[in-house]
Amino acid sequence: MNLILDKLKTIFHGKFDDILSNNNIKIFDFSKNTTNILEIKDGQKLDIDLGKANAEEKKLVKERIIDLMVQSENGAFLSADSFQKTKKIKSNLPTGEDEELLKFYKDKLKLEMYKALEASLVVRNAFKKGEEITDLKKDISKLYPTFGKNICNLVTREYFHTHFKDLYDSMIEDQDFDINLYQRKVEKIVQSLPYTVFVTRYRSYDDLSGEVRFKLEKLNKYGAGRLLLHGLGRENVSATLNLLEEYKDDKSITIQKELNPGGTIITATLIF
Repeated sequence: MNLILDKLKTIFHGKFDDILSNNNIKIFDFSKNTTNILEIKDGQKLDIDLGKANAEEKKLVKERIIDLMVQSENGAFLSADSFQKTKKIKSNLPTGEDEELLKFYKDKLKLEMYKALEASLVVRNAFKKGEEITDLKKDISKLYPTFGKNICNLVTREYFHTHFKDLYDSMIEDQDFDINLYQRKVEKIVQSLPYTVFVTRYRSYDDLSGEVRFKLEKLNKYGAGRLLLHGLGRENVSATLNLLEEYKDDKSITIQKELNPGGTIITATLIF
């Protein structure tokens, strides 16, 4: 533990000597709930929020702290399970195309959504290698209970590589574009994933129609009460409108539509 603290002192240039000199620290933890880079919780728990660190400090933490954690299997601050998890995280950190993806979303998503995206890329990379990802997904779900599990699933299916990038490109063309509108749209889609049908040209109309019917029946059975339809591009907007036509005479269903001025983005909700 003392070695970890010494390295932290070096990285942060003595700015946090009072914090790091606390000899009662027992737990090394990464947390999203800090207001400073380093903070003591409950008198013993050292929390680190790298979102407050500069680029050089982040680089040094990765090089000096994560590597040291991986090398310290028998360290008092790491259990066997956490050691294996740390190795898995380190071996699947975003690189190359994933780093470019994170750069794209850096100023477009709210901070918690962005952090969840970054963590989900680690899960996706581990999944592609055939590694066990259950614990990693559970961790993300605990950190971000309203959307963690959903964003993991969307990243694994590469929706952030395609769909949400296309959504931004479409929305930015509108004269009244506001980044907050984009953030709310993404959040709505992510949080509604179990109740969402993505209308894309890569699926036949009959296939989409069948999915809508299936989900309506399933959601109605479990009392969910709403189904979201989302389409990008004029072709998919047209297909979505046709799907809605199938339910226009159903008195048990209320249809709400959001169509952008250019007619290239539609989000419709079937409430039942």
